[in-house]
Amino acid sequence: MQVLEVDASRVVELALSLGAEYAEVREERLIRTEITGSDEISVSARSTGGFGVRVLAGGSWGFVSVNSPKDLEWAVEKAVKLAQVSKGNVKLADVKPARDHVRSGMRVKPPEVPPDEKVEAVKELLNALPEASRKAVKYSDFSGIKRLITSEGTEIEWELSGISLEANLAVSSSGRSSWLFGLTGSVERGFEAFDDMRERVLTEIQGQMKCFLHGKRPRLRDVPVLLSPYFAGMIAHEALGHLAEADELPNTPLAEKLGERIAPEFVGLSDGNVCDGHGNDLYDDEGVPVKKVEILKDGVFNEPLVDRERAFLLGVAPNGHARAQSYAFEPMIRMRNTYFEPGDWTFEELLEEVKLGYYLVSAGPGQTGLDSSFTAGVMEGYVIRNGEIAEPILGATASGRALDALSGIRGMGKELDFENSYCGKGQIVRVSMGGPHVLFERGIRVV
Repeated sequence: MQVLEVDASRVVELALSLGAEYAEVREERLIRTEITGSDEISVSARSTGGFGVRVLAGGSWGFVSVNSPKDLEWAVEKAVKLAQVSKGNVKLADVKPARDHVRSGMRVKPPEVPPDEKVEAVKELLNALPEASRKAVKYSDFSGIKRLITSEGTEIEWELSGISLEANLAVSSSGRSSWLFGLTGSVERGFEAFDDMRERVLTEIQGQMKCFLHGKRPRLRDVPVLLSPYFAGMIAHEALGHLAEADELPNTPLAEKLGERIAPEFVGLSDGNVCDGHGNDLYDDEGVPVKKVEILKDGVFNEPLVDRERAFLLGVAPNGHARAQSYAFEPMIRMRNTYFEPGDWTFEELLEEVKLGYYLVSAGPGQTGLDSSFTAGVMEGYVIRNGEIAEPILGATASGRALDALSGIRGMGKELDFENSYCGKGQIVRVSMGGPHVLFERGIRVV
């Protein structure tokens, strides 16, 4: 797919001539395919694309999106007028203009795979799922081009590709019913990784099914809790990562704690690019290079996630965390791949520390707050008895306040793993969340 030729310099120069201090145009053209399998197989494909125009005029932002290059001049004029409605004081941290072409690292990209091969892959997963009153599989992919042009001289073009796979089951037994689900995806591995993705989804579903069929409600109180990398990642992202996004920061308990120790010195929390990270990129949607952010370093709140606007306000360097769902949305501060840093414990050593407690593998729906509180359903979990994984649990929820629970961390595993998923902070973007196994001696309650 080729990007439509647009006279980018003319567009941004028009914005400057109308009074803008800064202007950017983001263009996007994608082909999306979706295959769903349940009682029947459904296949759909659609083309999406357009332009997002954002200007800074009089210290305020104006943003307009359009679908056709014919409407770009109108969009620029409208965006400037919107910005000039009220006087603001927005200023941007300086960045070096970038000119780059970012290529996809996928070996087998979505357009290279015949539709009937994708359909067969969906059918295979559907047939491999456990029996259920209802089961559904959805495969989706996208491919295309994104481009960013700014009045400061940045011009970046991305080759975009991604695939995702999910399964949902409605199950019932002995008067109980539940929804089980598995989800994964990649923007770096293509269809060559489909078998790995299928096995990951199946493993998730099978573990949840075991707990549904054989689990019992939890009865222990205030015992140690060992978290899998996926469950630890949920806390890293939902209960801690959002607090470190600079647009949220003033309303959180971290607002006045930059530079303070809030966790044991062996605890680290980071966000950035990781192996096969769902949020990986070389640049963000403001053209800033993506950097690893050590949110917690040696237990100290070390650095927030910023866009150029908040970087200027805080007096820090931009770190590549301005992201937009698509051309039709303004960039906002978002996580990418958020995770606890590894420690030096083996999984077996962490288990041996627990005489009686819980091992939580996968998290379901829940709620979080900007005070770092969280409540999450436990989709797969087990009792730990004398250092060994014992019987499964069912119908459990895990809750706590992450900032309080940090002091109860006993040990961190050696090996990292990630769940590739999505985050919906007003806009939906791809993210990963993970870490090593993490043992909390206190601070997480399972009921």
